[in-house]
Amino acid sequence: MPELAERLDEPVALPRRVKISSKRQITIPVDIYKRQGFTEYAMLTETPDGLVIQPIELTDDNEELTLRLLRHLIAQGYEGEELIEKYTEAKPKFVSYYKAITQAEDDIADGRVGDASEMQERMRAKYGL
Repeated sequence: MPELAERLDEPVALPRRVKISSKRQITIPVDIYKRQGFTEYAMLTETPDGLVIQPIELTDDNEELTLRLLRHLIAQGYEGEELIEKYTEAKPKFVSYYKAITQAEDDIADGRVGDASEMQERMRAKYGL
């Protein structure tokens, strides 16, 4: 267990008491929040010994895309391991869909293709509609 031995040399912060609001919310002290690398979301895992709160690492090039997907899944009621599972399943589809939409918007903005009304006109002309 060399990993454990290495970690034993690290300084350990003393436990802190935090208040739970009437809405069941807690505030992570700012020094811990920054040191641990928390951002907008955290992963909450229930264990037999209590709760573990961990920062969610966003490794995508497009952090906003990841946040949109997470917000969508959280709004659907997913949490914990189920959230991770659904995120893993949905991410490839969501990313490819989002990239296709973004590419289409870029094509229109750069004049490579026309907008929807222009396309409808071409279809009408081509097929005599």
